[in-house]
Amino acid sequence: MNEPKSARHLPGSPTPSTGTRLVVSHRTAHLQDEDQLKAARDRFDLYVDTVLKPVATLKRQQEAPGGHGRRILVLEGDAADLQEKLKQGPDHLLVEAELPRHIPRPLPPPLRDLHRRVTPEPLARTAAEKKSLLSLRLTVLAAGKPAEGAQVGVWFETGGPETKLVQAVADAKGQAVLAYKKDWTPSKGLILPYGRAWSMMVPAPHDGQTVELPALPMAQGPVGWWQALTGHPSYDPHRGKGIRIGVVDTGAGPTPLLSHVKGLGAFINGDFIPGPTAAEDVQDHGTAVTGLLGARPSVDSTDFCGLVPGADIGVVRVYGDTGGASQVDIASAIDFLSIAHQADLINLSLGGPPSSIEHDAIIAARLRGTLCLASAGNEEGGAVTYPAAYPDVVAVSALGLLGTTPVGSFAASWTPDSPDRWTRDGIFVPEFISVGWQIDAIAPGTGLISTIPSRYGQEAPYADMSGTSLAAPLTTGVLASLLSRDPWYGTLPRSAARADHARMVLARHLVNLGLAPWYQGCGASHAQPVL
Repeated sequence: MNEPKSARHLPGSPTPSTGTRLVVSHRTAHLQDEDQLKAARDRFDLYVDTVLKPVATLKRQQEAPGGHGRRILVLEGDAADLQEKLKQGPDHLLVEAELPRHIPRPLPPPLRDLHRRVTPEPLARTAAEKKSLLSLRLTVLAAGKPAEGAQVGVWFETGGPETKLVQAVADAKGQAVLAYKKDWTPSKGLILPYGRAWSMMVPAPHDGQTVELPALPMAQGPVGWWQALTGHPSYDPHRGKGIRIGVVDTGAGPTPLLSHVKGLGAFINGDFIPGPTAAEDVQDHGTAVTGLLGARPSVDSTDFCGLVPGADIGVVRVYGDTGGASQVDIASAIDFLSIAHQADLINLSLGGPPSSIEHDAIIAARLRGTLCLASAGNEEGGAVTYPAAYPDVVAVSALGLLGTTPVGSFAASWTPDSPDRWTRDGIFVPEFISVGWQIDAIAPGTGLISTIPSRYGQEAPYADMSGTSLAAPLTTGVLASLLSRDPWYGTLPRSAARADHARMVLARHLVNLGLAPWYQGCGASHAQPVL
């Protein structure tokens, strides 16, 4: 089995900065004629070679497949010189700072205040400093077995306004050792096991404690409540056949449940790395997202299936093993999937600030017949993040269902107090979601169980996750299910009309839950005919 390059990331963990370098590209969405595209690209190349190269260092450059597609550069150089030279650019020039794209991982409400007060702690370097540290030893059992690979985080009070977060990964015996200073007091803990059991919070961790995590309900598969709620009460390994889906994420697999999914490569720091190996998951997020779409267990298994395991799914990785991506690689991946993979739908479970370069890639994809769907964000009542907030993207929020998660679990912590977030049927809007008029649809996203990569001796592990990241692929899957049965969709040319038809089909199959539109958009994604 592959050993992970990194453990599961704790929610709230910082995303590595992509810096403040300038990103320079050119518009392509308004140029669909091949001659116009070539002429515009030639002008941009000439400008780069004659004007920018003499005054700047080209740190990265990337372009879509084809001889005259999009080119993206990341520049370093004297700020004054660059600003002067950028004024000489062609009229289709796009210039912006390099922008982060983070994986939305919500933090449980009981930990919010503690985490907001966290300040970094320098590593103990001298022998005396290391000797003065105390150890908090926890033994973690997942479904009765040592939880090797579990990510353990403990927040410590320091006696002042700041707190400290210490993290460790459980070893083969399920033991995690966290070093801390003698004047710190352990306050709360969070454990994310690598499969088999629910992620749980620990109210008051203490040295020598054994934490037994409740087992995931794997015997209840292959259909979970989240699938039944989207109109898929049974498992069909051929559902979604004929529809092409692109996934831009941390990669996918390896896991036998996704062996049919195509690993198309990776865009990392502006470089394209082709092939299935490059598309393998360096974290676990992308495998969970892809599993909700396409997990294909055997027909007699109780492993949870995806919504559309019969779809043609292609994955492009844009994240490294420490997290962190930028609009440079996101835009390139969208171009690649809409051109080379000819994706009908692209799932983007990621978010950040607006980018004109990324937006241009999404507009260009729509004009090629590709519709993008994205997670609305987990900003705890804050604004919808980009790319979901672009008008050309279907923005998806998340819902939960009462009684589907164990007490004390990470997922159960999101149950809201506000009555306007509840329906009469026990469906609720979790506290972590972003809100706003840009939201189009809502789908299950709290306490979902999906695939993660085969690691720590586990051949086909599953884990629970929460966030709008998981609601987006369910909506993508619902739409793929609908389009595979649509008599008109396959006859449409690859143009904006094709993407717009797909969006209209989804809009006609949204079920109004009676929630405010800034929570649910027009309603919940549902694959059965709505009368």
